[in-house]
Amino acid sequence: MRTSEISDPIPFSPNEKITGILVFITVVITAWALAGSARWVSSVFMGLSLITAVFAVLIAKREGQRFNFKAFLPFLLFTVIVSIGMLNPSYAEVQKGIAVWAPRDAWLPWLPSVLNRTVAIEEVLPWLSAFLLGAALRQADFGPRAVRWLWSALLVHGLLVAAAGLVFHLSDPMLILGHFYDKYGYHFSSFIYRNHWAAYVILLVTLALGFSFSALRRWAREYGRLDAVLPGLCIAVLLGLTLPIPGSRSGIVIVSTLLIGASLRGGWILWNARSRRLISNKHRIGVMITVSFVVVTIGVGVLFNRAFIQRHWDRTISQIHGIANGQDELRVSLTKDTVRMALDRPVLGWGIGSFRYVFPKYQGDYLSDDQGKPIGQMHHAHNDWAEMWAETGFLGLLVLLAPIAIRLRDIGRSRSVLSRWGGGAVILILVYALVDFPFHNPAVLFLWV
Repeated sequence: MRTSEISDPIPFSPNEKITGILVFITVVITAWALAGSARWVSSVFMGLSLITAVFAVLIAKREGQRFNFKAFLPFLLFTVIVSIGMLNPSYAEVQKGIAVWAPRDAWLPWLPSVLNRTVAIEEVLPWLSAFLLGAALRQADFGPRAVRWLWSALLVHGLLVAAAGLVFHLSDPMLILGHFYDKYGYHFSSFIYRNHWAAYVILLVTLALGFSFSALRRWAREYGRLDAVLPGLCIAVLLGLTLPIPGSRSGIVIVSTLLIGASLRGGWILWNARSRRLISNKHRIGVMITVSFVVVTIGVGVLFNRAFIQRHWDRTISQIHGIANGQDELRVSLTKDTVRMALDRPVLGWGIGSFRYVFPKYQGDYLSDDQGKPIGQMHHAHNDWAEMWAETGFLGLLVLLAPIAIRLRDIGRSRSVLSRWGGGAVILILVYALVDFPFHNPAVLFLWV
């Protein structure tokens, strides 16, 4: 008799238990604290991240494991870069307002720098916390079983966040969590900005599909049940149906593509396995019920959101017509000008948190009044990679990207279906960051880690 590939008689290690619980608590608190936007939450998630890392190291030492220096190296390097920048402020504020800053006489241009120390600290804390959480997970040396339990808990929590969003939307669509007024209606659940919720959903949907395809492979190899595929698929569909409510068009496109691609891939696996595995009537009925549920749910979701869908469809058509008539799309213009900003300090950048102050010097004639002056302050470039290059230079990008590349290499070598889908989720957010700023949302950043 064949045994399941995920059966593991070895219990969770103390490090897996404690580190997993602390990581889960950090992600949960950050998500409910306005997705990390609440003023008080930065000190909380930074403190929790430090505690998690310290516990992971101490427990590993007690269990006779070596300190994983490589896991903490990105955190240490980034801390050094930020610390040097804090000691080397490049500009001083001359007058309250946009871009009214003058260079300091004593700053050293060949060292990392910052403009506004307070803003720099606000911007860097989520990244330092993310580095610590990632290092703690690597130090704890999570096994496949512990990873599955942690990811399952995060997936269930994400479904609860979505359910809360639906409840509060039905009670008053203009209030965030029933308390905070949003005049634009771009929020969903505890997420203030719709595309940040979209990034969160993309991660969760990919993870849910990973569980489904992991179960499907076990079934195809004759040691799993076909109905184990259904929970992940249902969760993915339910999460995807929340995206039209705040109106994230990019999220809708990505998740719809994921679901369609997963359906085609799943159908192909079932077709190829038909000669080896007989599907019992019980499983046929389960599959038919689930498919019917998915179809009805999508139909009800489209009907319920038809006004939102029509509004954003009209907006998309208008943008397409504008591009066809030679108009630059706003995000393309933002990216071009951010790249020009980065090219003036390509190696070390302008400093973390400097974008909002330096960018007006490079901004084109969009979002400006008749005299060409900006009518508002852009806090982000809607392209995380261009913005991170402009702020941290090639040096900072190297510190950020190197550990990601190494982990993706390891995932590429993995034979685990769930691990590969997890790697796919990571890659999707990396690509999504080219058209938005998901990494500037702590809740998305921590879940992504």
